[in-house]
Amino acid sequence: MHPKILALDIGSVRIGVAISDGLRMLAHPLVTLKWQNEQKFISELRTLVTENSSDTLVVGIPYTMKGSESEQTKRVLELIELIKQSLDIKIKTIDERLTTKMAENMLKDVNKKASRNRHIIDQMAAVNILQTYLDKTRI
Repeated sequence: MHPKILALDIGSVRIGVAISDGLRMLAHPLVTLKWQNEQKFISELRTLVTENSSDTLVVGIPYTMKGSESEQTKRVLELIELIKQSLDIKIKTIDERLTTKMAENMLKDVNKKASRNRHIIDQMAAVNILQTYLDKTRI
């Protein structure tokens, strides 16, 4: 068994969190955090890292469809720097384009409305980020 990996889908209102299994093969939804401020975010993230004995954090980088940086991209990169300064954890990044759209489509497949299930979409986007990372590292 390995330490579990956490993944974040950082939005402007919510942060979806996913976690790997102990074999680092499958990603599962964990929780959705509500954005309040940097201090609260770091505190909640520190708790999740500790409670789940995680040694790696995968963060989705929200590039535009053309591959350039947006304001949200810059915000996420700044938060990554804050995490590096605040927590002793390995940080990996992955391009998260289309992960939210994939999560919305998954909900449609089970007849759930996206507008009423934003917290689930955020978690599933984090699952997509983490599963992509796990699949790439297993090859």
